[in-house]
Amino acid sequence: MSVRDLEIELALRRGEIRADPSTAIPLSIEEALAFRDAGNVPDELGRSLRLVVTVGGGSAADLHEKRLRWEPDFHDAPDWRRAGSVPVNVVTLRTDEARAAAPGAWWDDADLARLEAEWGSTGMVAGLAVPAEYRSFVYKTVLSLEQAGRPVTVESVLASVARWLSPEQVEELRRALGASG
Repeated sequence: MSVRDLEIELALRRGEIRADPSTAIPLSIEEALAFRDAGNVPDELGRSLRLVVTVGGGSAADLHEKRLRWEPDFHDAPDWRRAGSVPVNVVTLRTDEARAAAPGAWWDDADLARLEAEWGSTGMVAGLAVPAEYRSFVYKTVLSLEQAGRPVTVESVLASVARWLSPEQVEELRRALGASG
């Protein structure tokens, strides 16, 4: 779906009446993976792959389990990128139950608080020197890598985020992590 389609679909989900129709096309998992493997190149209407994940009242671990089920290689640098490829967008939709169970401030999460405390005292997270403007992005990636039992290195962080960022953004993060150390 295009960005406009996403806006329309989200408005419909909220119960808003829309005059403009969405051109989004729901895909089976097999169709979505085939589109991704062909490069996730936007079509003539600007549509590209968006992974829509509905999260219930469970934990972040539940979201992680869903992600592993639908896209088990998400920590590896994608081999499907082609000229004109765009990142796969992940849209997380929370059920009413999940919204009610959502924690308060991010610093109330013990794992995030641990990383923030480490960064606050050393400027580093999991052994990586992290510039302030990249903290939250790197925190999420570090926690996901740890949860998957993967090593946390500059290269593993970059490989993990390469699916969601453009190659230029990955290089910007590489320079930031390299310049900060």
